[in-house]
Amino acid sequence: MNRAEEDYIKTIYELTVEKRQSLIKSNELSERLGFSDQSVNEMVKKLETKGLVSFIPYKGISLTSKGKKVAIRMIRSHRIWEVFLTSKLGFSWENVHEDAEKLEHATSDQVLDKLYQYLGEPKYCQHGNPIPDFEGHMEPLKSVAIEDMEVGSVFEISRVLDFKELLVHLNEQNIKLYDQYEIVDKDNFSGIIKLKAGDSIKIISSKIAKMIFGTKIK
Repeated sequence: MNRAEEDYIKTIYELTVEKRQSLIKSNELSERLGFSDQSVNEMVKKLETKGLVSFIPYKGISLTSKGKKVAIRMIRSHRIWEVFLTSKLGFSWENVHEDAEKLEHATSDQVLDKLYQYLGEPKYCQHGNPIPDFEGHMEPLKSVAIEDMEVGSVFEISRVLDFKELLVHLNEQNIKLYDQYEIVDKDNFSGIIKLKAGDSIKIISSKIAKMIFGTKIK
């Protein structure tokens, strides 16, 4: 299996987890990967012939048990490498994705298991995504977006999408994983959301709030 095929398998799995759906539509896959519908359809057909995905016309795409096993292995490798690169080599969370992407495809299971043990068997990467353990089990994905919380909610940031532009923006705002905030105002017309932590007020857009996920404290 080549790198492009592994990336498709991984992305299908990530979308099923994020959206809590068993079937993913082709356009959802096209949007996430940035490829044309035609390119996605051609790859899906190729993966189906290899027994990695099932395609139901007009309904969507799902992973077979074989495909799911490949996906979990790739996700595990990627996130373990992200932890290593940030915690041991000092990479910033916005600059670690590309190198982890290259390393995930070139790492043997033996090296990956040793690296996982060396890092203390972390449960999450620095973006808040759960890391599968040796058996493929992982913590539940934090999926409640700030955008969906009400005024007065107090929450802890648990996960952010791994988009470089988003992470750079959060750095500029000094907003980090595990920070705690209260939503003090939401303007649905302008899309402006105000967050408060102590005496500090942070202002984010609705677009940003859809890409940050939290655990409600109250």
